[in-house]
Formats: sequence, C-alpha cells, structure tokens
Amino acid sequence: MIQRFTAQLPSWARTDHPFLRYELLRSRGDQDKRKQYTRALVTLLLLGFLFGAGYLLATDFLTDSPGQNLTDSVMSIVYWPLVVVQVILQIGALALTSNTVSEEKRRQTWDNLRATQSGAELTLRTRWASVFYRMRGLIAIVLVLRIVLILGILLDLTAFQGRFLDLQLTGPEPSVPLVVGALLLSFLMTAALLLPFSSMGFDAAIGLLVSTFVEQRTFSILLQLLLIALRIALVAGLLFTAMQFVDGDLDLSNTAAWVLVGASAAVGDWGLAFLNFTFYGEIWATIPYGVFYGLALLIFAIVQAALTDAVLNLAVRRAENKG
Repeated sequence: MIQRFTAQLPSWARTDHPFLRYELLRSRGDQDKRKQYTRALVTLLLLGFLFGAGYLLATDFLTDSPGQNLTDSVMSIVYWPLVVVQVILQIGALALTSNTVSEEKRRQTWDNLRATQSGAELTLRTRWASVFYRMRGLIAIVLVLRIVLILGILLDLTAFQGRFLDLQLTGPEPSVPLVVGALLLSFLMTAALLLPFSSMGFDAAIGLLVSTFVEQRTFSILLQLLLIALRIALVAGLLFTAMQFVDGDLDLSNTAAWVLVGASAAVGDWGLAFLNFTFYGEIWATIPYGVFYGLALLIFAIVQAALTDAVLNLAVRRAENKG
C-alpha cells in the first residue's frame, strides 16, 4: 500500500533515489541501535506526558468529565497535545531546512554539487522531501488522531435518528440545503488531512529559501531561532485571540470574526478544533458564512501547496546561481 502511494511521488521524493537515500542515511549519522531506541523511548515518554497532561486539563485535574459525549471527550483530551505536536512539526520543518546551503558549504560539498548536473536542485528537493520521512512518526500520530476525530464526526451524524446535520443547519446564516451542508462538511474533513502536509511543506520550502540567503553558520542559527520564535508567536497569537472571541471576551465585526477564526484554523491548529462537530456547529451558528469554513480551508490547503512549489522553485534557482 505504502509502495503504491510512494510510486506516485516524483523520483527525487522516493527513498530509492540516490540523493534522498544519501540524505536520509546522513541524517542518521553514526547512531547505533541503542541510540535509536533511546531516542524512540524519549519520544514516547514525551508523547505520554503531553497526552497525560491533556487528560488532566480536560478533566480539570480529575475532578470533572472531559466532555459531554465520546467525541467531545476525545477532542478535549487530545486537542492541546496535538497542537503542541503540530508546532513541533512546524519547528522541525524550518530547522531541518533553513541551514541546508550553509551546511553543504561547511562540508565543502556545495561547489561539487553545483558543478554536477541538477546537483543543487536535487540537494534542495531531497532535503525538502526528507523532512516528511524524518518526522514521519509525529506525522502519523497527527493523521491517525485526525482520522479518529473524523470518524467521531461521522458517528455524531447518526444522532437524533440521523438528523443531526439537519439540526445543525437550521441556525447558520446563510441557510444551505442538506446536500450542500454535507458537501461542505466533507471539504472540512479533506482539508483537515491535507493541511498538515501543505503547512509542513510550506515551512520546509521557506526554510530552504532562507538557506540560500544566509551562508554563515552563526547567522543561520540566529535566523532559525528567529523564524521558530515568529512561528510559535503566530500560532499562539491566533489561537489565543480566537479563543477570546469564542469565549465572548472579544467583540468583533462579522467579517473580522470570520477572518480571525478562519486564520486560526488555517494557520493555528490546521482545522483541528473544527473536527469537534458540536463546536463546529456553534461556529456555524455564531459567525455568518461560517458554514463555508470547510471550503475555505480546502482552498487554503491547495493554494498553500501551490505556493510551496513556487517557493521551492525559487529556492532552487537561487541555489543554482549562488557561488
């Protein structure tokens, strides 16, 4: 199944490509099995801590129920841990790519790569692809839990003798037919699975582009830290401001509210909060045209993927012309 999927990828994004295979082998370094197992154990302990903390927060430190129903409980438990994992993925995408050119120059391989036909291009493209392979464990966790939440939405739709979607569509402005509402909901589910890939890909492409501007290791590290700080601040700012609005502590016009909540979903948590259908229905009823968030997020993911390709091509052109 996985081989069939990877066969659809460009040749440089498949593990049998020599450049990508070399990149992945080099990233492992001289780690022996013991070090690999230790790193895996640390990762598992960190994840256990995050989701344990999520459970404590959801239950108000074991004094309350995490939610009103099963799907609401699952979302309450996994939301903040997943947001943290997603931020780690974004940081990783930037950190693994923003020093690409300076790293090759430090190893004194950059001139040879540029002298080789498509050497610089393949180096950047395989570094971009390697981000997904190197962080595949965390990506799998994000996707699996999102699929679980999507299944929760499908379960919710069976409530009230299968009329739950009808009931949710009675309040939103504008009113949409049931078929359109179901289609818009399917757009949300699709976008929720695409956004982790498009967002990580975009961050990795930005990192590669930055690497073509900065050569010195010190400046590269400082720029990495700056980009990471800006990314964390952006995510935290969007989520905090959106929560203020949802909790009724921030008064906004309908347009400003739509943009804020949409930006929080697209950039802040990659549409994660909307996978709680009870909450998503409240958004529909609260914000005019909120029912179209699923379509908007899907368009955002597609545009982001197109921008990723453009940024990656720009980084390649700069790298090929960089002495």
